[in-house]
Amino acid sequence: MRRVALAAVVLAGCVAGPWHPPAGVGDLAGEWRGRWLGTAGHAMAALSIAPEGAYSLTMFLDGGDRVATGTVTALPSGRVRYQGGEGNGDVRVETGSGSPMLRFVPDGGGGGGAFRRAP
Repeated sequence: MRRVALAAVVLAGCVAGPWHPPAGVGDLAGEWRGRWLGTAGHAMAALSIAPEGAYSLTMFLDGGDRVATGTVTALPSGRVRYQGGEGNGDVRVETGSGSPMLRFVPDGGGGGGAFRRAP
């Protein structure tokens, strides 16, 4: 069973494109724009990450904007995680398609977000 799970993780990484863990949470600080699929629906979104890891996510929904907050944390293993109002999961930086893309990949799959640095 572990081999099947490991193979699924490796295959998912290949399909999504090259990615690398950021050197630290401070490297992710700044403004990001993209899309989010969460409990409120699928929408354009703005993500703001502070140097210490606090984040604010604003989803622009037809019924009004929805704001969720949380924290991005770098673990000693090099893994980066998020935890907040829209769930928990891994944070990945993909570099395969031009400018880096920041992905929030929720635990258990489904949903999450993809963002590029705001101009």
